[in-house]
Amino acid sequence: MLNNYTKTYINQMARRTRTDITEMHLRVLEFAFAYYEKNKVGPLYTNIERHTGATKQDIHRLFPHGLNSVYTWIGIPIHSVDDTCKPVADIDVDEYREVYFDHNGTTYLRDEVKPFMEKYTRGDYGHGNPSSSTFLGKNAFEKISTARSEIAASLSVNPHEIIFTASGSEANNLGVKGIAFKYHQTKGHIITTSIEHSSILESVHFLGMLGYEVSFLDVDENGLITEDAVRSALKSNTILVAIMAVNNEIGIINPIKEIGELCKLAEVPFMVDATQAYGKIDLKPKEMGISLMSVSGHKIYAPKGIGALYIDDMYSVVPLIHGGGQEFNRRSGTENVGHIIAFGKAATLARKEIQSEYKRITELRDYFIRQLKEKVPGHIINGSIHNRVPHNLNVGFPGIDSGTLLISLNKIGVYVASGSSCSAGSKESSRIIKALGVDTDYYGTIRFSFGLNNSKEDVDYLFKYLPEIIEQIKDN
Repeated sequence: MLNNYTKTYINQMARRTRTDITEMHLRVLEFAFAYYEKNKVGPLYTNIERHTGATKQDIHRLFPHGLNSVYTWIGIPIHSVDDTCKPVADIDVDEYREVYFDHNGTTYLRDEVKPFMEKYTRGDYGHGNPSSSTFLGKNAFEKISTARSEIAASLSVNPHEIIFTASGSEANNLGVKGIAFKYHQTKGHIITTSIEHSSILESVHFLGMLGYEVSFLDVDENGLITEDAVRSALKSNTILVAIMAVNNEIGIINPIKEIGELCKLAEVPFMVDATQAYGKIDLKPKEMGISLMSVSGHKIYAPKGIGALYIDDMYSVVPLIHGGGQEFNRRSGTENVGHIIAFGKAATLARKEIQSEYKRITELRDYFIRQLKEKVPGHIINGSIHNRVPHNLNVGFPGIDSGTLLISLNKIGVYVASGSSCSAGSKESSRIIKALGVDTDYYGTIRFSFGLNNSKEDVDYLFKYLPEIIEQIKDN
């Protein structure tokens, strides 16, 4: 049986290659995984057909690179195949340690937040429904109100302008669709960008299928969306502008305040995905002309499964979830009390530490870059080096497949993310990296994202082994 790690990896690979997983996919992958576990070698086409019914033609129809994809999706090393990733590096590690450089992907629950989660799960805060009229319900309602005030304080907004959701993705869907559905009869024009998170892009594509007009703005050579680009795209029937604050892959900071002022003058709602900015840079929606803004708990060391949408008093949205009228009739459903409490505490800590942590991470990032320049010549840093949060570095390595590098680093305990992956069975690169004009056939990209527990020792550990890994997997 496939383990949870492999299942997760398969799903990631499927998303990256835009492959819809079917029962036949899973049957082939499960057999190949079990075969390799038993025999320590991958099965050939004849074995797969005998046990699953999938022919060689089926394999090449189902998977982007046929049998090579089958192997790499479940972690079977490939030693001699054409048009695929090279084998991962074989490194002997002294004093193995785990180094987490994927904070843009998600964060862990920070120690100061854990006691609040533990108290809730023990029942110290009660187990009442916040909508009930019992004392237990009243207590739960007050805990939610406290957390709402904590998050509002971190953004200098009113507590009733914060709407809790189940995730940042839901908050993005509510912001985009909630505004657009107000114009369901006349439709209208929506402006967004080619580098948005998929929860924005897919929402906008969906609205496009319903008849809304959509403009997708491209980035400049530094990866930025400019105020001029937005100005040029505005029309008399524009009903929404949706642009992220900080890009999740390359860490650039868009000129949100300038774009916000422009939207305010044009009297067009401005939706900002701030999930990668929240807790890293100061965000004051009312001063920045932001009408709606999404944030997420698991990006700031709170639990997964909790997010929020700021909605300025001037605007209303059509709810996506109807029911009991919770969250000021904007998002029905009994609130996730424990996660909301933890989110509030994490937001308070992030607000308190934002300047000192920014300074510390900047120093760590600069140390990382010095090591990179000294030990890995020929690399490139994707996106503007100046106009970005220090928490993120997206690095292109010459002659390297990013999927092979990612897995090689994973084997020594260093966890990162890749912008594209041959091990996904695809040579398709990130649309964001492509938008920068990077030669994705030559450079393999890896995203290093830094956080609370990272130290110089983590950087030293990485660079102790990275040059040897690069040498082993480099395409000469």
